[in-house]
Amino acid sequence: MLHVGQIEAARAAGAQSGASFDFRPFLDSIAPDLRAADLAIAGMEFTLGGEPYTGYPQFSAPDSYAEYVADCGVDVFLAANNHILDRGAKGLRRTISYYDKMESEGRISYTGIGAPQDTVHNPLIVRVKNQLIGIVNYTYGTNCYPELDHCVLIQQGGEVLPLVAKARERGADFIIVCPHWGDEYQLKHNALQEKWAGLLADEGADLIIGAHPHVVQDTAVIKTVDGRLVPVYYSIGNAVSNMSAPNTQDELMVTARISEGKLVSVSHDRLRSTRPGQLTNSYATIKVK
Repeated sequence: MLHVGQIEAARAAGAQSGASFDFRPFLDSIAPDLRAADLAIAGMEFTLGGEPYTGYPQFSAPDSYAEYVADCGVDVFLAANNHILDRGAKGLRRTISYYDKMESEGRISYTGIGAPQDTVHNPLIVRVKNQLIGIVNYTYGTNCYPELDHCVLIQQGGEVLPLVAKARERGADFIIVCPHWGDEYQLKHNALQEKWAGLLADEGADLIIGAHPHVVQDTAVIKTVDGRLVPVYYSIGNAVSNMSAPNTQDELMVTARISEGKLVSVSHDRLRSTRPGQLTNSYATIKVK
C-alpha cells in the first residue's frame, strides 16, 4: 500500500538523493528473498492514476513506486482489490497502460484487471523453469465506480471459478488463487471466505493465499472432493503500509516449493512493517525471528 505518510517520506528521501521519490528502504530488507525466488507475487493496492498523488481513501501512487517494487524482485502484480477503481476509468486505464509498458519491457506480469475479453492476464499463465503456473486474482468488490467492475475480476461476477478451470485448460501445472476478501482487522476468517475457499479448491486451485483484512488471519488445509489437500492462507496482512492499528504491522511472506506440478512444501516467514522512528527514519519491512 502507499499511504500519504509513505508518499511524504519518499518525497523527502528523494529530495536528498536527487529523485522525485525515493522508496528505499521500504522493501530493501526482503528484496534478496524476492529476487532469489523463481516467481515472486505481490498485491498492489493502489492505482497509478497520476497526480495528485494520494493515499487513503482514494489511492494514486507515483509510477516509480511500481518500478521500485519490480526492482525489489516482484515478478507478478496482483491488481484486483477494492481500491483499484479509486481514480475511475481514467485511473484504471492509466494503471493498465503502465503495467502493459512494464510487461513489454519484460519486467513484470499482472493479473486481476483488464477488459472482459483479456484472456492473457485472466487467468495469468507464467512459465517457471519447466512448469506452467496459473494465477487467478480477484476481489470481493470495489469502493468506487461500480459501473467499471466489468474491468476488474469480481467475486460475484460469475467469472472466478471458470477462470480456475480455464487455467488448467491452458496447461497450468499448478494453480494459485489470490483472493482479496474477508473482514478488515479480524484475525479469523469469516464464513464466506471459507465457503469460497472450498469452491476454489474443488474447482482446481492448488494453493490459496488471501489479503484485504490488513492483518494475518488463520490458515487451513482443505480436502477436496477428489481427495487433494489445498493449503489456505486466509490473509497474510500488509507487506508495507502506514497502518498502526493493532496487528496491522504484522504480515507473512509465503514460500511455496513446487515440483512437477505438485506442492512439495509451503512455509512462511513472519515480517513486520515498521513506521518512521521505530527502526529507521522511514518505512521498512523486516523479517521477525
